[in-house]
Amino acid sequence: MLLFDKSLSQFEWIAYDKIDEIMDRMNAVNGMNCFQKQPSELLLPEEGVYQKPSIEMLKKDIIMRNRTQLLHIRNMAHRNALLFSYLFQRLFDFEEPGLTYILLHNAADVTGGRSMINGSGIYFDQDKYYPHWYKNFFNKTISLFGPYAWRADDFYDAFNWKHEWTNQTIQEEDSGAGRNHQYTSRYNRRNEWYSKWLPDQTRNDQGRGKPVHTVQLLLADRMYKLRDVPQNFEFYGPPHPEDPQGPTLWTRPYFDCGRSDKWIISSVSPIVDIYPRHTEYRHLQSMRNLAVAVTHIDFLMTDINQCIEVGQTSAQTNDPQSKQPNLFAGTDKCKPTTRCEPLFGFGFRRGGYQCLCQPGFRYPPYQDGPFKGYVIEKATKEEYQNNFDCIKVELYLQVPQNFRQSNMEVFAARTRRSADYNGDLSNVSIYHDLSKDPISIPITESVLKINPIATLVPPVPSFLKSSLHTVALFSGKLVTGFNNDKSEDYMKKSRTKRYAYERPTRVATIMQLYDRLNRDPQLCEFMTEDELTMPGDVLNDVDIQLESQARLALTLSHFLSSFYQIVNPAEDFPLRKAELDLTDEQLIGEVLAAAGGDYKVVGVGIFFDRGKFRNYRLPYFGPYAYRAEKDISRKYTVVDWAGLPDGYENEIWFRTLKARWATNADRSELTEHWLKLFIRSDYAGNALVHHESGFPLYSYAPELKHGQWFPPTFQCSRNNTLPRQWIVTYAVPFFGLDALGINLEFKGVVRVDAYLSYLDINQCAMPHYVPNAFKGSDRCDYQSTVCEPVFGRGFRLGKYKCRCRPGYEYPFIDHNDFFNGDAMDTQWDLLMSNDSLLSRFHQLKCRIALASSLEPLNSMLLLLTVSFAILIGR
Repeated sequence: MLLFDKSLSQFEWIAYDKIDEIMDRMNAVNGMNCFQKQPSELLLPEEGVYQKPSIEMLKKDIIMRNRTQLLHIRNMAHRNALLFSYLFQRLFDFEEPGLTYILLHNAADVTGGRSMINGSGIYFDQDKYYPHWYKNFFNKTISLFGPYAWRADDFYDAFNWKHEWTNQTIQEEDSGAGRNHQYTSRYNRRNEWYSKWLPDQTRNDQGRGKPVHTVQLLLADRMYKLRDVPQNFEFYGPPHPEDPQGPTLWTRPYFDCGRSDKWIISSVSPIVDIYPRHTEYRHLQSMRNLAVAVTHIDFLMTDINQCIEVGQTSAQTNDPQSKQPNLFAGTDKCKPTTRCEPLFGFGFRRGGYQCLCQPGFRYPPYQDGPFKGYVIEKATKEEYQNNFDCIKVELYLQVPQNFRQSNMEVFAARTRRSADYNGDLSNVSIYHDLSKDPISIPITESVLKINPIATLVPPVPSFLKSSLHTVALFSGKLVTGFNNDKSEDYMKKSRTKRYAYERPTRVATIMQLYDRLNRDPQLCEFMTEDELTMPGDVLNDVDIQLESQARLALTLSHFLSSFYQIVNPAEDFPLRKAELDLTDEQLIGEVLAAAGGDYKVVGVGIFFDRGKFRNYRLPYFGPYAYRAEKDISRKYTVVDWAGLPDGYENEIWFRTLKARWATNADRSELTEHWLKLFIRSDYAGNALVHHESGFPLYSYAPELKHGQWFPPTFQCSRNNTLPRQWIVTYAVPFFGLDALGINLEFKGVVRVDAYLSYLDINQCAMPHYVPNAFKGSDRCDYQSTVCEPVFGRGFRLGKYKCRCRPGYEYPFIDHNDFFNGDAMDTQWDLLMSNDSLLSRFHQLKCRIALASSLEPLNSMLLLLTVSFAILIGR
């Protein structure tokens, strides 16, 4: 009974491994027994999450799609830390964000990042928070304050009449109030994040040691006119990206006991403020980490990597911090003839990988592409043993070194045998048996010696010469895929058919415009707006590749929509003050932090419709923040777009969304979010009570589909007020209550600009109804290869690979199994030049798959030759 198999897989042939071990530990804990468990039982190994995004990784590595969620919560934690560091230092006590502001801000992080964020919170250290929103409570601190919001289960809620989990209910509590409120204690079971930055033991250094962030503020003097002198100021914030520690740290996966009751992983970033605030003993004041901004993601939604990492760069090998151990490495079921590659979107479960053939092997004729891991994991033992193997290729061609000679031999008829070989080809062969000598590779100069028929027999009599030549031509085409029986006239004719590989004219025009303005941005001053705009179908797959940036705009929209629908400045409460309207400084802080938290973002702006922002002296207000440098930096510029010469009310993105929503802001088209807000009952936080404004509160906000992506444009502002960059714009509306407080109305637009250089190009063939300006512009040979895009390379051509189709195999011995798109484009450009004979473009194709050994083929060809000769002799 004690020797049973503990494997959680489908069949017994899969041995118990690290995945089963972690699953056992996770299943042993739930919301009912987590308080009885030891703290070590509520934690998982740090190696359970592989390739956590860091600043070092953002600079030199490619963040693949299976790490987009982790990157998003890292950006949101950094953004929240920047925001509250700026507001606490920039504003006076009574102008700082109130209680409802902080609660709604955390809730918007969760609702806006629906598929990426599970929770968001801000936790202050012991006696470090000044609650100005309490009456008669100036310059006093409360013991603990930690508002935390998470996505709640609303299955049994009375307002959910369908009794289906909607993902639209957010519960938020003050973790510093009520029972189990000591989140600073080392006995707390869910404060893995606290010790990352707190407590800060910094003493009187007057801010030295804390990173300084510089802001240049350009406000409008009047409509369409900026102030002549910009306002410059500094504030202390999270560490600089160049610092070894970076602005964010990661926790181990842990069980969120007593709240969401899920296994989560957190990203943590510090909030900096001066402490103590108002005192005559100035020598005691210093800039410290007073709080941390924490964002969480469900651990079950995080993809695991079952593959073994092969090959590290020299920089990674010498840098110990770049080596991230992987707990689940080696749990894949790929066979020795294949190699493992992780897939996206599988979460914490088996099978999130695919098995590709190793170089020197090919897929069976019935297999179209790699073996999927989720198929292998479901196979029986017999199926696994008899399938999922690649077939060895023993006949290889050397990569030609003398391209001109090889092209002449491939495309022109060989009238006579070269004297260099003395009429005997049997001693020289370009085939190489990897099983005998896998390291040494013989060097050859030509593809001339590829026909095994020519090496089988010595010179033959004349009556067999013609028949042998015919069979040799047939065998050469069978082995290599090339037809050597082509005259020079055919070579000339084939070059007249280059249109078959020519890219559409639009592709060349788009890339020429992109490269020209990147080289010389000043040329935009002599071009019209239409000339600075690319076609809309350039944005293929943008909603997936830049989803995190779109959700950043959506998060701001959700916060503004909930604030303008819930907050009423005329309310009066027994202990605390009513929440005031948003101020221009708070909105400036919102856009500044959003632009500084995401390295793919050029700028972020909030643009109000005419007269909708009442706390401002001008009819329009549109703060737009961007980084002064393209690289990750601490220098920001904030511009009031209403002060630019043309304003923003006539911009295409503003007019489009206003025309859609200004007269038809219907609740039925928006998403309703329910907020269960629990706040402290008194100063000491003895208990949690419902929010006084109502319970639950609700608001209506847009989704990603309600926003719109606009065609890439080159931003060419006058006097270089805005950065001159190729940008991709996503805009989404936000709503509030009208003057009567009854109906919804259009308030304005949130806009996020991302770098076009981060958008990947897909040149592979697609159906005719898919809008993609670059589709079908690859150089793959459509008969023998199939195109596959390579992601993470940005807005550049040639980022694809040509993989052999079923029934074909890779012919060359360069330890690869596909043709690189860059090489295909390079050889094509060379073929189109005056040195076309130096191009090997026509050799970059797969050949028909041969038998796994040469002996049967030689025997068959020899038998065919002899039989054919006997028939001719008769």
